[in-house]
Amino acid sequence: MVIFTIFPSWLVTTTLVLSMSCMFLFIILRSNRSVPKLPPSPPKLPIIGNLHQLLGLPRHQALWQLSKQYGPLMQIHIGSKPFIVISSPTMAKHVFKNQDHIFCSRPTYHATKRLTYNYLDTAFSPHDNHWREMRKILVSEFLGPKRASSFNHVLVTEIKSMVHSVSLHPSKAAINLNELLLATVKGLVCKFAFGENYRQQPLKGPSWEVMLGETMDMLTDSLGDFFPWLSPLIDVFSGWNNRVEKCFSNLDAYIETIVAEHQNRTIRGIDTTIVTMVWAMSEITRNAGVMKKLQSEIRNCTGRVEKEHKLDITKMTYLTMMVKETLRLHPPAPLLIPHESLSHCQIGGYDVFPRTTVLINGWAIGRDPETWGENAAEFYPERSCPAMNLTPTVVEFAIASLLYWFDWEVPDEVKNGDLNMMEKEDSLVLRKKLPLYLIPIKHMW
Repeated sequence: MVIFTIFPSWLVTTTLVLSMSCMFLFIILRSNRSVPKLPPSPPKLPIIGNLHQLLGLPRHQALWQLSKQYGPLMQIHIGSKPFIVISSPTMAKHVFKNQDHIFCSRPTYHATKRLTYNYLDTAFSPHDNHWREMRKILVSEFLGPKRASSFNHVLVTEIKSMVHSVSLHPSKAAINLNELLLATVKGLVCKFAFGENYRQQPLKGPSWEVMLGETMDMLTDSLGDFFPWLSPLIDVFSGWNNRVEKCFSNLDAYIETIVAEHQNRTIRGIDTTIVTMVWAMSEITRNAGVMKKLQSEIRNCTGRVEKEHKLDITKMTYLTMMVKETLRLHPPAPLLIPHESLSHCQIGGYDVFPRTTVLINGWAIGRDPETWGENAAEFYPERSCPAMNLTPTVVEFAIASLLYWFDWEVPDEVKNGDLNMMEKEDSLVLRKKLPLYLIPIKHMW
């Protein structure tokens, strides 16, 4: 052969031996390389991933059904985006406690970025220096002890206004509790933050109620976020971009009216507080035994008084248990706010890679039979422990005031136990699908 006439035979032989040795060494090293251990995952389709398995139900319910088959820690793909879904307290502990330094960031979404003025907030911002500074300001200016007395004064004033408003309502006429509680919480937050309750509606655009609902609906992911290479086309042709810009314009115009009088501060927690109170009043109304026991505790602890005043809720243990049970069955954010991993780590022995979005299914955790028993889907306040009270004071005080002064009935001859409890689908905040209308009846001693 020509090659043997050009090169010595020993050189050719040596080259072949070295080449074969390198090839075998590469195969051995590759076989010894650790293969990632990924969480269980339902079968996915090309391009869309597991998107088809999330249709037909609200997302938190669809993920709950999948977790029953694939476990409390599973991985899904929506388009090209990987997600880790956690549906048990044990697995959630890895994110919130054991490895919180890895899961402290947030994924970025187009609508969230726009509506938070390029992540100037603290709830949705990715983990960076700006987030740390904003968190310090939030704690020192709004959550510090020096603001506690001011908050309590505002709380009493707004609750008095709420009770007075219900007292003036026509007899036997139903009242929209969604609107009543929104006005109360909005007045409380705005007066605490800005010194004014801003009860007036915007001069232009939708009402404050509609604006708040639209904002909560937009503060989530869009289909384009899961298919980045098609995002411009998807979000334009689906109308998502137009909805985001319209929502931003309405919100920005309203904020400008406040900023014109005050420094730029953030209004938070309004919608989550409202939905918790609406769900609580719904559960209380449809469970006659709970309402009777709760009213008995509130009225016995308070005694007979002639005028609205601040009730002493510190002694009302059943009230605390009721609010905890409401938060268990109806968490304000069923999937919480998504987290994003900053680096590679493991959860439950499974590998999680950087920039993986982690969804904590709080709705599913609250209904886990292994944690809460076979009656996990039932509203049963006695299952909660009142020892450590972390429930919102605003919720407890408002509910106690409504139940002290009034009895409540469902209108249109509907039995209290038949109250509609359907959830509104696919929103960041878990709201009732239909507004809560109840008839207030002044309690007669």
